[in-house]
Amino acid sequence: MTSKEASDFTKDWPELQLKASSADYYFESYNHYGVHEDIFQDGVTIQAFQQAILQNSHMFEGKVVLEVSSGLGLCSLWAAKAGARKVIALETHEELVELSRRAAELNGYSEVIDVVCGKPSSIKQLPGGVEAVDIIVCVFMGFFLLYEARLEELLDARDKWLKPGGLMFPDRAKLFVSLLQDADYKRKHYDYYDEVWGFDFSCMKEAAKAEPALLDCDEVYVKASLLLVAMPFAPSSVLASLISSITSVLNLDLLHCSVADCYNMASKFKLRCRHEGSLDAMVFWFEVWFGACHKPICFSTGPESTQTCWKQTVFFLQGTTRRVKAGDEVHCMLALRKLLKERRHLDIKIACKVNTGSQQVKCSCRSASATALLFVMCRGCFRMI
Repeated sequence: MTSKEASDFTKDWPELQLKASSADYYFESYNHYGVHEDIFQDGVTIQAFQQAILQNSHMFEGKVVLEVSSGLGLCSLWAAKAGARKVIALETHEELVELSRRAAELNGYSEVIDVVCGKPSSIKQLPGGVEAVDIIVCVFMGFFLLYEARLEELLDARDKWLKPGGLMFPDRAKLFVSLLQDADYKRKHYDYYDEVWGFDFSCMKEAAKAEPALLDCDEVYVKASLLLVAMPFAPSSVLASLISSITSVLNLDLLHCSVADCYNMASKFKLRCRHEGSLDAMVFWFEVWFGACHKPICFSTGPESTQTCWKQTVFFLQGTTRRVKAGDEVHCMLALRKLLKERRHLDIKIACKVNTGSQQVKCSCRSASATALLFVMCRGCFRMI
């Protein structure tokens, strides 16, 4: 997408108004132990980090390692186990800092691991007179890949302390999108507003769609299939519900990307419909790569992959449902911005139009009335769900 196209697409994009209680909620909820339990029990994400560190211990041996947004310090423990000379665990929350110190002591690594309370932007000097680190590790990802404030902290730490030629674990992330057909979910969660206890609440439908849905598409579509209900997940069923091709809308090189690349981005892309169906939603997921490893390691949060705690993020499109057929091209635009620097809210604008051969449907996204035609758009502000 050119700069002019991005400017034209976002110039009529008004700011959302947030209440402080909504914006602040995450920074208290991160202290809730259930958040860490979900991540610890994610066998896909955590196993990838474990393998990346322990199977490449020759890269960590004798090195100085920094874990950014370390939480309870699991990756710091693995780095110490892999032979790192010094590990610095950087965490914002005092309660987690204390628990992380206790965990390091319980596991015999208190002499190797230093746990520091603060953000990279607020810390002038790392402990022990360390001026630069060899490796940075960070479990930075969140829903929709970017729905966390930790990525900005990671890039701050990289720019301040990573040695020239230093390594990042992970070092690349990609965000993917496809078109989704899910009439059952739409009917259950949106269309029911047409009649609620004898009253018409249809005015709520479009407002409800502005909230992104965090779904495990594997579970959704396995449960919809009587033949596959006993299976943990069913790739063929899931892929049948993805009615279009798949494309990457964001490719982050964590060694070189900027904060603007992550949180002030716009993308134009095209998806080709694989078969006939209803264009109900867009579904997003991500891949994370450890390219510095001897044998590169990657994990995916896609609907065809083993379930992770990140699930998939689905945006249901506003307006009248559009039917598409095999071969239709759907031209899409996506823009993303961070509402507040110190918070994790994201404001996302999505628009698409269907091009059916020689007849191309064009509508302006500047008017709300366009959603009643063949133009569909979605806008969502992430909040805690």
